Amino acid sequence: MTSITRRTMSMTSEKLQDIVLQALEFGQNGKTRACNEQLRQIYSSLQTNPLLLWESSQVSQLGKSLILMLHLDLIDDEEKGIGLALLAYLFLSKGIQKEEQMPETDLCEMFRIRKDRIILLKSFDDFFVDSLQDFYYANEKAKDRETYNEQRKAVLSRLPLMQFSDIYDIEQDYPNLRDDEFLLETANFIEMEDEITSENLKEAQLLHKILFKHTLQRLKEGKINY
Repeated sequence: MTSITRRTMSMTSEKLQDIVLQALEFGQNGKTRACNEQLRQIYSSLQTNPLLLWESSQVSQLGKSLILMLHLDLIDDEEKGIGLALLAYLFLSKGIQKEEQMPETDLCEMFRIRKDRIILLKSFDDFFVDSLQDFYYANEKAKDRETYNEQRKAVLSRLPLMQFSDIYDIEQDYPNLRDDEFLLETANFIEMEDEITSENLKEAQLLHKILFKHTLQRLKEGKINY
């Protein structure tokens, strides 16, 4: 039994929270080797219990650590990378839910989580196409390659709108998006490429809700490979 396996077997939510925060701090400070060591422990923990931090206030930070894992190409397997992106989305979305349910929302924390979810959807948009296609065209399964490709293209076009729905929600608290360069550039690009309507925003918000439920169900059924 390896030392990593032993550590994972005895992993508690408190230990994992500490490891997640250390990984993010090392990553922010450019300490790649130390960061990778922490990220590998996080990855091992996910194999044992992916929902260990589900009810924790740090669940969104776990999602952020998975974005870091993806950016550093720590897992060299596309299918597992897709699975990690879905888990990151799940944990960030759970964090948003938890903040929304608080008696008083922490606006700075909500800003951070929504921005992280935008970064995830923008950086790894193609990783979400299969999941969105599964339920978006649940009753219209493609019978040929041309239809399949058309469906994927249609689904991919919804992802910028899902990003923009988070930007829209941030704007309700911060009309200038806190002068965040990434968010301003992303918003401008999407507005140039797509017509933003109230109907589009409603659809995007609905897609967020369905993707969350769909991904959580697939995780519980053991259908996500990571």
